[in-house]
Amino acid sequence: MLRDLRSKLRTRHSRVCSCGHQEFLPLSKQFFAFVENVPVLKAVLAELLARNPRSVHEAQTADRKSQLYGETADEAATIGYVKWHAFAVQNNPHAFYIDASGGLQAGLELFRDWYVEPLFDYLDESLEDGNVILATLIRYKQKIEWYRRTEVAALYQDDTTHGEKRLETHMCEFLFDQGLPFHVAPTTASGKPDIVSLDNPERPFIGDVKIFEPEGSRGASYIRKAFHQVYRYCLDYNESLGYLIVFNLSKKQLRVEVPSAPDGIARFEYNHKTIFLTVIDIHEHETTASKRGISETVTITLEELINEVESETLQVEPELESSAE
Repeated sequence: MLRDLRSKLRTRHSRVCSCGHQEFLPLSKQFFAFVENVPVLKAVLAELLARNPRSVHEAQTADRKSQLYGETADEAATIGYVKWHAFAVQNNPHAFYIDASGGLQAGLELFRDWYVEPLFDYLDESLEDGNVILATLIRYKQKIEWYRRTEVAALYQDDTTHGEKRLETHMCEFLFDQGLPFHVAPTTASGKPDIVSLDNPERPFIGDVKIFEPEGSRGASYIRKAFHQVYRYCLDYNESLGYLIVFNLSKKQLRVEVPSAPDGIARFEYNHKTIFLTVIDIHEHETTASKRGISETVTITLEELINEVESETLQVEPELESSAE
């Protein structure tokens, strides 16, 4: 799948980077429409932007003719996405123009060198390296909900004492089969995250797996604490991204009122950390969605999550200081 996607991406790269200034705007619009329809690319870009908020701000606030590069490939790709996307969503075909002695075509070449090429390079390398964690989690969610709901629910029901760990193992096996190796349950200052990938030490994958079962003891409070746990793990590893995967065993729906960017992917952002949320419904519903009507919903608000993180952090820090003494 990734090989085919890289081929499609390179075809669009060839068109965009060889066209004249008259074709650049419509081809740019076509490219971003293509990205919107490919979940893998949407997820890769969501992670990129979340990991580089300062570069996003810099690109959004800089003068149009300012030359922005970025000190790293990630920063350059982030700036490239913001600048190029801003051009693609408007309708002036010459809005890319940067003063250049060669006129419009020379200005276009500068724009492509500064913004288009770094973004294509980043996407191509991410697909080549298999660095598509969020996209793989979304694929796992779809596979389970569409084809393996009964099987995965049974993993929990057959041994509820170790059910959460069994679901975690099942998910890790899928991610491993997709080429993402993991170290499971290492120890950190704040506890033990369920999954940490140290295969790429510059970009560790920090994830926690939880059960949502409000009929028992794992309801809204349990999920709120899970967000705080992942946040603390991100601090421990000095990593800007974390992932919370929730298996919903209840007929009730879990609704977490966290913002979703245009990509539609829910995320909780606090203190320069971003936690992506994936909820996997494995409850065996008696009827189809069209016949169930409106399901009862358990809601967690953004304010509740912020309060949880702030209050729990205030409790943890004195304990860490005390243990250091």
